[in-house]
Amino acid sequence: MHNTFRGSLARGQTEISLGWGIAPPAALMYRMKYTCEAESYAQQYISSCNVRGLPAHTHPGYKVNTHVLRNVQVDQIGAAQNAVVTWWGQLARFGMRSNMMFYNSETRRGNNNVLKWAKMAWWNNRNIGCSLQNCGSFYYIACMYSPGYC
Repeated sequence: MHNTFRGSLARGQTEISLGWGIAPPAALMYRMKYTCEAESYAQQYISSCNVRGLPAHTHPGYKVNTHVLRNVQVDQIGAAQNAVVTWWGQLARFGMRSNMMFYNSETRRGNNNVLKWAKMAWWNNRNIGCSLQNCGSFYYIACMYSPGYC
């Protein structure tokens, strides 16, 4: 799903940014590759079901997206899809400047930021690995991205 969304963004097709219209095409965006190392970090990150996660030094060179889904009636595929769609939907829900430049002010937008979307969309993120844990009353999903500049 990640590369499908990234491809649509890279071509400038239909990715709406709230208040800014359609996001422009990317000048350069790499296709991400799924790696066992990234998946292993994601598994470690969520294995205890502690939604506070782990410190950054436990997954060097990676940035993480997490999602908690409080509906355990869906299957694991549905839970994973819910996470990815929720992360990607930040652009449409909260918007980003039309030049798509990422500024530090993004981190000061509270819950109305596009930080999870940005990890998925960041042009230079080439590696990804994800994991999902059924924690009884919720699913905990994590994806790791590297080099993780965003």
